[in-house]
Amino acid sequence: MMMVTPSPQVGRFAFKQHDKVTIGGIAYRPIDFTEAGYVFVRLDGQGVAESFSRGEISRLVSLGRLKHERDVLLPENARARLEAPTELLSMMPAEQHRRARRKEAAVLAFLALEADGKVNRTEEKIENVKDAITGRAVALLKGGTQYSDRENETGELSAPEFCPSTLRRWLSAYEKLGISGLFDSRSQRGNRDRRLCLRSRVIMAECVRGYMTVEKKSQAAIFTDVKRAFEKENDVRRAEGRPDLVRPSKETVRQAIHALDPYQCDVARLGVEAARRKYAPVGVGLNLTRPLERIEMDTWQVDLITVMTDSGLLQFLSEEEKKRLGLDGERKRWYLTVAMCATTRCILAMRLSRSPSSQATIQTIDMMTRDKGVWADAVGTLTSWHMGGTGPFIYTDCGKEYISYDVRVAARDLGISLTHAPGGHPEMRARVERLFRTISIQLMERLTGRTFSNMIERGDYDSKARAALTVDDLCTVLVRWVVDIYHRQPHEGLEGETPGACWDRLVEEYGVDPAADIGRRRLALGTRMKCPVREDGITILGIRYSFEPTAHKALRLGGRLVNVRWYSEDLGAIAVESDGEWIEVPAVLRRFDGMNARTWVAARRTLRHRFKQEAVLNESIVFQTLDDIEAVNEKAMQRVGLLVEDWSEERLKQEEDYLFSGFRIEQGSGQADTSGHHSPLGDELPTANSLLTNS
Repeated sequence: MMMVTPSPQVGRFAFKQHDKVTIGGIAYRPIDFTEAGYVFVRLDGQGVAESFSRGEISRLVSLGRLKHERDVLLPENARARLEAPTELLSMMPAEQHRRARRKEAAVLAFLALEADGKVNRTEEKIENVKDAITGRAVALLKGGTQYSDRENETGELSAPEFCPSTLRRWLSAYEKLGISGLFDSRSQRGNRDRRLCLRSRVIMAECVRGYMTVEKKSQAAIFTDVKRAFEKENDVRRAEGRPDLVRPSKETVRQAIHALDPYQCDVARLGVEAARRKYAPVGVGLNLTRPLERIEMDTWQVDLITVMTDSGLLQFLSEEEKKRLGLDGERKRWYLTVAMCATTRCILAMRLSRSPSSQATIQTIDMMTRDKGVWADAVGTLTSWHMGGTGPFIYTDCGKEYISYDVRVAARDLGISLTHAPGGHPEMRARVERLFRTISIQLMERLTGRTFSNMIERGDYDSKARAALTVDDLCTVLVRWVVDIYHRQPHEGLEGETPGACWDRLVEEYGVDPAADIGRRRLALGTRMKCPVREDGITILGIRYSFEPTAHKALRLGGRLVNVRWYSEDLGAIAVESDGEWIEVPAVLRRFDGMNARTWVAARRTLRHRFKQEAVLNESIVFQTLDDIEAVNEKAMQRVGLLVEDWSEERLKQEEDYLFSGFRIEQGSGQADTSGHHSPLGDELPTANSLLTNS
């Protein structure tokens, strides 16, 4: 099972009656909540009700063994799924990602020009600025992405080709379904017996677009337009001897209008400035009531050179140490990416990196959804850092680290919508912007003399050189300040209530959506790579993964490459694409369940030093080394867990070549694997009955 350090305080999760909760492969619908726990009823038609305590549900969420699908049982969401891809976008083939990314670049380029007032949505205007749209789209496509064609070293794509009508169709799909609407395979899925045919939906969509005009038509007027349009179409069809089209009902038209983007509607009906004033967080501010209702994310540039110089620490470091720490006189800086709950002002996640990047954003989103007991326990906080969960919206600026294609796909697959504030409007992220000022005033000033001055005064002169503010120190200080000070001091924006108390109060009242299950996180956040399938399975970083389907596939493929998703936070399994479907393939040795890559790489370095001449090691030696690493070094590694880690396919190949080339773990002679598997092909996945007891 996944190694976690749960916080002592267990919050309430927001399970609603139209949600679907899957535990151990069994689908449930929530029906009740009490102080003791939750009551669910099975969706398999048996109507069996089961109860789970708060602690049981919290642990399952931390382990990634609970799958929560918000509002999936609502009729309108069922209809929406007919239009959008049924799989996670991260599971779609790379070729479809390339096509969707090119379409999206054209759409975003048009929207930028439209916002500048340089184009409208008539075909004539689009044709006039087609070159400008193409130029902006090419600029957006620059730079690599994990969905790039591996044969193209730059990862850059050619300019999208389109005509005005095609671009208008892409715009409509994008505004309705987001990135999902640009995946052309979506038209091949859905209910083939749908009452409204494609032509009927096109006619209705054209009429509904009339709602987004300066004439400010009412819904009743739009329905009249729909009736007239269908009557006109059917007159033509009757003359040609074809059957009439089925006209949509008034309720269908009303739902189509409500599905339009509210902001876009107000822009079209009221004007840009009026819409901005309506939605901008000014005056009394946003009316926020629930935790995670709005999450703000931003990146702050931390200048460690300035901090070190002011405190006089640089004089105690050698030139080599300064260079290793990035303190060799160059203007190298740390960047702190933060996610904050705007309702409660609680900090949900922090990541340190040398430069803003899409990986920093993705890892911040991952940390945001999880219980952070591991980080708090590693630095010895006096209170818990249990604030976390999945929010529907994240608000960022338009920095390249936030508008990255990889970030948008990962967020979408986790059920999160990204909203990018226009440049020059920091008020749209006012809370997180103010947080950075608070850190600068309350924390950074202390690092220049008072808090750490005693570290220099302690011991003789030579030992003072070791008291420099290392990365370990910085991570520790940040976590301690957030958890024990910031979350526990009265906040002016909360009318004197502390962020921690506000979070606990609102979570008890409303609950929060839990983190995605481990399978979804592996697909949405994991490293995309291709690996050969051999007779003994798939091997990554010296760990062998094998399961019955992969064994059969190996016989057919003969060592050819397959698509794989590898998640650094859980080496116990990988996701493998097999005949168009993604399956979870467990590690042969279940000792790797829940182990993170950082721990395993550190253990392999230790083994390589101790057993330089041995490529094959007995599992008992490997397991004992892992136990020693976890007992001695795990907390030290977790203290620097705020640092953004590079687990790209290129990094994994480097580690494979350096540490794991030829390396193999040999199972103990005559001993059964602790996982309890019964076949050399691999292990059985955990059963529903054993899930809770094993956790």
